[in-house]
Amino acid sequence: MHGVVFHGERELELMQFPDPGPDAHDVVIEMKASGMCGSDLHQYRRAKGGGQASGIPMRDGPVIAGHEPCGVVVAVGSAVGPREARVGQRVMVHHYQGCTQCNHCRAGWQQLCQEVPVKVYGNNAHGGHANYLKVPANTLVALPDELSFSAGAAIACGSGTA
Repeated sequence: MHGVVFHGERELELMQFPDPGPDAHDVVIEMKASGMCGSDLHQYRRAKGGGQASGIPMRDGPVIAGHEPCGVVVAVGSAVGPREARVGQRVMVHHYQGCTQCNHCRAGWQQLCQEVPVKVYGNNAHGGHANYLKVPANTLVALPDELSFSAGAAIACGSGTA
């Protein structure tokens, strides 16, 4: 698959990556829309070699950009139940992943997790500017049929963060 990588200083590259497959608790989403927000622009404009946002651990190698992902589930891991996700389901992705067990995570504030380095899709974990995205099933939010994928992408970050 192809994915967009921000190199900094307003340079980007369309790079080749392997198609992801789901691990036991993951799903793979075929991307239908992936928005851009101010956090993405920081990555796009940063000085080359300038790293990622403070407090977010770095990832080795190029990272696919985009933390406003929205699409359709095309594969589910062996431990993902039908109430969590199903193939064909329209979804948005909450773009953070914490430990899932601490008080912050259980309250829905995974971005505040203090127990593990928080994954931020499109920053220190692959994001949505690609054909496919692998994420844990617990980061999914159902996208109603009444909403477009473009609206879902905007909601995934802007509304979800607020």
